[in-house]
Amino acid sequence: MQIRVFVRKFLVRAICTAMLVSFGQPVFAQLDDSGQYSDRIHLKNGDVITGNLKELDRGKLRLKTRTMDTVFINWVDIESIDSDKYLRIENADGSFSYGTIQHSDLEAGLVVEDHGQETELPILSVSTIQPIRVDESFWRRLEGDASAGIDYTKGSDILLINLSSNLRFREEKYELSFGANWNETSRTEDNNSSRADLNGAYTRFLRDRWFWKASAGFERNEELGLDLRMLVSGSAGKYLVRTPTLRFELNAGLAGNLEEREDGRSKSIEGMIRSSLDIFKYTLPVTRLSANVSIFPGITESGRIRTNTDISLRNEIIRSVFWKLVLYHTYDNRPPQGSSEDDYGIVTSIGASF
Repeated sequence: MQIRVFVRKFLVRAICTAMLVSFGQPVFAQLDDSGQYSDRIHLKNGDVITGNLKELDRGKLRLKTRTMDTVFINWVDIESIDSDKYLRIENADGSFSYGTIQHSDLEAGLVVEDHGQETELPILSVSTIQPIRVDESFWRRLEGDASAGIDYTKGSDILLINLSSNLRFREEKYELSFGANWNETSRTEDNNSSRADLNGAYTRFLRDRWFWKASAGFERNEELGLDLRMLVSGSAGKYLVRTPTLRFELNAGLAGNLEEREDGRSKSIEGMIRSSLDIFKYTLPVTRLSANVSIFPGITESGRIRTNTDISLRNEIIRSVFWKLVLYHTYDNRPPQGSSEDDYGIVTSIGASF
């Protein structure tokens, strides 16, 4: 019982801290925005838009402006770019280029300058552009989102609470990501249950769309009789599909699993197979459909298998405010005696991105 109370307090406090960081980040970012809106995008129709270049992804350039908030510009409609930001540019073949763009005429090609050396890239070969803000503060370099949801049913007197947050920190050749999620179900018969997870990952980008990843996380699920799971993993993978509207990646590796369960403590080594699918629509309202599946076949516990699946639909309401629907399912074919083999649910929430 003491372990359960400690774990509950630890995960709730950690997730609340992540939420505060997520909601507080825009405030820190606004303390000093001098020089942040100096990028100039020249369009083929003669218009010029000034703002803060955020990224090029899936055929759209995302630009944050002072007066129009965030706008998405078709890559093919841009004539030239003026920006002194240090950028990481991914090519269609999976290779990377680094440097700044100084009034690059896109009709002739994208000219990237890095320490006095210029590289010209064909426009159609450019897959993504992401700023590496090495000279900015830690808070300004954080990106992510946070959301919260509450559902209540009077007939059954069931209250559902959800909090979630995601943060990203980007460098030249790697990216750090952090995620936190908490679901609490309160019932009149005092049959309450909670589900929470906290995780972090380091992704190193390689050539030809390959990457390797190291991750660590904590998980708690009362429905499955799991007081605490500590999972450390390492894997390698590849982006198999990267188009303006579709992205699919697959990676595999090994994981070390330490569990505190209702029937005792256990340690095990597991295999790990993960896949992620993202489908995008940038016409208003901006929509994103994501599906993530993780499979953990037992190695030292032969015959055991665990799976985690979540499918989310995210729709932008206004500017950076979105509505999200999540369907999740967790399965373990060897849960503690008296506990369920699977846990599933639907969560709705409102959130904001930055």
